Amino acid sequence: MQIIDAHAHLYDVPNYLRNLIQTMDEFGINKCCLSGLGKIFNCKTNEDVRKALKNYPKRIIGSYFIRPGRSNPNEIEEAHNQGFKMLKISIPTKAYNNRSFFPLWKQAEKLQMPMLFHTGIVTIFQNGQKENISSWNMHPMRLEPIANAFPNLNLIIAHLGVHWNEDAAELIRMRPNIYSDITGEPDGWRMRADNIGMKKWLWWEGAFKKLLFGTDVFYSKIPLILKQDKIRLDNYNIDENTRKLYFSKNILKLLEMD
Repeated sequence: MQIIDAHAHLYDVPNYLRNLIQTMDEFGINKCCLSGLGKIFNCKTNEDVRKALKNYPKRIIGSYFIRPGRSNPNEIEEAHNQGFKMLKISIPTKAYNNRSFFPLWKQAEKLQMPMLFHTGIVTIFQNGQKENISSWNMHPMRLEPIANAFPNLNLIIAHLGVHWNEDAAELIRMRPNIYSDITGEPDGWRMRADNIGMKKWLWWEGAFKKLLFGTDVFYSKIPLILKQDKIRLDNYNIDENTRKLYFSKNILKLLEMD
C-alpha cells in the first residue's frame, strides 16, 4: 500500500533531510508533503524546501508556507511556478476568515493548491512573544466561511483541531471540501483522543474517508506515529479501501496527482 505523509516539516537540524528520507525508506513512506516554517518553529525556509524538492523530486511534494497578513497572492503564484503543489498556513495576523485574506484563498483556488491549516494551540519555539500570536485566530470554525466562499478549494484541518475536535470533525462531515489529518506528538492530543475514543467525534459512517495520514513530528518519531495509526485503524476495523484513502489516495486526489 502506498503511504504519503501529508504533513511533514523540514527542521533546522544538520542532515535532517537525509535522515528524513532514510526514515521514509526504512518504513515504506513513498512521499511526503514537506514545508519549512522558518526560525520561529525551528524549521528551514521555503527556499530550503524548494532545493529539497529539486534534489528529491520523486520523494518530496512541496508545501509552501504562508502567513496570512504577511504573505500575498503573487507569492503563491510564484511558489506554484517553482513546483510547489500545496500551501501550509499558520500564525495569521488576524483570524483565518478575515475578509482581507480572501485574495490569498482566491489565488489558491485558481491554482488548485490545497491548503493545510494549522488549527488549535500552536507551539512556538523562538521569539513568539513578539508576534502577538493567538490560537483563537486558528479555530477550525474559522475555515467554514472560506470553504463556503471557495467551493472548489480544498482545505485540510491539521490535528483535527487539537482540542477543538468536535468542531473540526463536524466541519469535515458537513463540508465536502474540508478534510483533516490527525497528526501530532505521540504523547499529545492523540493520546487523549485514543483514551476517550476518537469515534466520539468521528461517529458517522465513512468518517475515516475524510482523513489523511500525516506525522508533523521530528523524523525519529515518524515510525511511532505510523505504528499508532495502523493500530488505530485495526482497532476500528477500518476497511482496506478506506485505509488506501487515508494513507495516500485522499491527498493524491486533492493534489490532482492520482
